Amino acid sequence: MLKKVFSVILLLAMMSLPQIVSAEKTDWFDRNFYFRNIRSVIVFDVTSNQGMGGDSITRRNLQDVYIQNAQKNLRCNIITEAQAQRMLNVESLAYSNPMQARHVIMQNAYQIADAWVVANVDTWDDNSYVKPGYTVWEQRRESRTYYDHYGNRREETYYIQVPVTYPPRRVDVSTLQMTLQVYEARRGEMIFARKDVRDREDYQAQKGMFGRICNSFFEDFGKKIR
Repeated sequence: MLKKVFSVILLLAMMSLPQIVSAEKTDWFDRNFYFRNIRSVIVFDVTSNQGMGGDSITRRNLQDVYIQNAQKNLRCNIITEAQAQRMLNVESLAYSNPMQARHVIMQNAYQIADAWVVANVDTWDDNSYVKPGYTVWEQRRESRTYYDHYGNRREETYYIQVPVTYPPRRVDVSTLQMTLQVYEARRGEMIFARKDVRDREDYQAQKGMFGRICNSFFEDFGKKIR
């Protein structure tokens, strides 16, 4: 009986938590490239087709999460985009035309690194749907008092099955899609790419998903270069 009660409590707890609707990763990598020769990587800032949370503070925090995951998982020298600008003397160009400065860095990346990484947030959306009401049978705890054959008062606990109706409710869904790519520095050819698409039944949950996407990508890339 106790086991049944625990199972019901666990089920209700799981129902109350945000649930992942879907998570899908699609990878490609160059099977002819020897990844273990990579000793230094330029990690460019994340770009976005959308707002990445909207405000500049959120974007800066996400950039920090991105770099931190690269530093944690890649056992090689990590060069940020700002550091690459200084090393290749394009800081003034980056101030006036950041995309042109990035292009210059990519053309000359072989001078300071073996590869570079770019990442783009393709989709950052918040949607919702209405989950219809439903009825399920659940266990309810009951108790009763009785007297045994010695006249002692006793209390007994038992459980009964009762129908419980849950009303319709709004369910928020957060969606995040990212494309992450690695290029070999000398020839500028792509050697590893991933498209990661995630949905979660929660309100504005993209920040957590962003961290997990970055960690997963750099962890898998790190395995290739060890």
